[in-house]
Amino acid sequence: MTTCTEVVTPTESYTVNLPRTTKFNYGMGDFGNNIVWHMLGMWLAYFYTDIYGLHPTHVGTMYLVLRIFDAITDPLVGFWVDRTRTKYGSCRPFILFGTIPLAVSFTMLFYVPDLDETGKLIYAYVSYGLLTLTYTLVNVPFSAMAGFLSRDSDERTLLQSYRFGLGMLASVFVSFTTLHLVDFFGDGDQQYGFFITAAVFSLLIIICLYYCFFTVKERYQPEELSANDQGLKSLVVDIKQAFSNRQLVILFIANIIFFITLTLKGTTAVYYVNHVMTDAREHLTLFMTLGTIGATLGAALSAIMWTRFDKVRAYKILMFICGLLSAIPYWLPGTAFISIMSLGVITSFLSLSMVPLIWSMLSDVVDYHQTITGKNQSGLFFALFLFTLKVGLGVGGAVSLWVLGTTGYEAANELQNTAVVESINFISTFLPGILFIVAGIIMMFYQLDQTKREEIRLQLYG
Repeated sequence: MTTCTEVVTPTESYTVNLPRTTKFNYGMGDFGNNIVWHMLGMWLAYFYTDIYGLHPTHVGTMYLVLRIFDAITDPLVGFWVDRTRTKYGSCRPFILFGTIPLAVSFTMLFYVPDLDETGKLIYAYVSYGLLTLTYTLVNVPFSAMAGFLSRDSDERTLLQSYRFGLGMLASVFVSFTTLHLVDFFGDGDQQYGFFITAAVFSLLIIICLYYCFFTVKERYQPEELSANDQGLKSLVVDIKQAFSNRQLVILFIANIIFFITLTLKGTTAVYYVNHVMTDAREHLTLFMTLGTIGATLGAALSAIMWTRFDKVRAYKILMFICGLLSAIPYWLPGTAFISIMSLGVITSFLSLSMVPLIWSMLSDVVDYHQTITGKNQSGLFFALFLFTLKVGLGVGGAVSLWVLGTTGYEAANELQNTAVVESINFISTFLPGILFIVAGIIMMFYQLDQTKREEIRLQLYG
């Protein structure tokens, strides 16, 4: 069994700072990943209901069903990562071999087959299912790789700021260019325009992920596997151990709610501008782009803003602030475009500044778990945590689309009935506000503050 190359020796200081080039190169991988993620969050629901032609309730059910599928694949891939030992390390081989299938499945997701409604629904299930599988195969090990690059909590926060800063830059790119490219390539045929746009984006995904693979090396090697630590039976044991970790469970639940909240806001944004705001359709690209610029700046500046404080306390406070700011537009008139957009930009800035803190806290929980069990289960923990993102996408998307479908949304109608407009307003503003606050309350029970993290660091690394 070969081991990873180009790693830091066990006696080397845990405080070694990563070069900025390494942080940037790692972040470029997430630029590619987030082209996928933000196309799903921003445009897929609209594509399925208004372009592809599916009923919103069918799309909502599909979102939820495929998240159940992810419940199985995520921990399996994490288990696989934790038991992979190659000359490329534990994580990078998945990027090498998974990138092309991810790009192909992403392109096929936006293809509209010439089938009846049932055939198109089956194709949507299959193509979306393949995408979730290939995304898991790439993104779980990519996320876990952060734990093999640094052992310092603040350095991990900086690394995640680079990662999510560049990842959110992908969201700016996606929000600004998508409709322009669809119009350019489609020339009036939106179905064809979305398909070619997805193909162009797929080339960027390949370039970004392979750039990350060839320029970022895993610095730390995992412990050797024992003979009893390689079968699927040990996966069950590992999952049980993971959920006996109270800090992981708290973080897990809070962030399922957090990502449901972000997905509710992201899924309904197009519908909100088109049907709740007054005469704002021509400003849709501006609304989406400014929001993602705010999110990008928040993710990029996260480490600068919050590492001077205890990141856990900052995270809790930000939850409550975002809850208040998200709910305010519920009471504003649809004509208040500037006010609503400004609040949206500020909320995006603050909420996405929390995301690097989340991933940094997860690395802290991995270290905490190692002090309890003696095992580093970075791959499994990051897989379980990526599941919270996908539950957020599934539940948030399902709720949004079920509400649209049950209140009578019709894609062909420029003006929707009052029930549809009111429901879009509620699930875009007031409901996310409540959920942010609920997540903040749950995080009050999280205990890995700065003092505790230092104790863990001393215990593990001296």
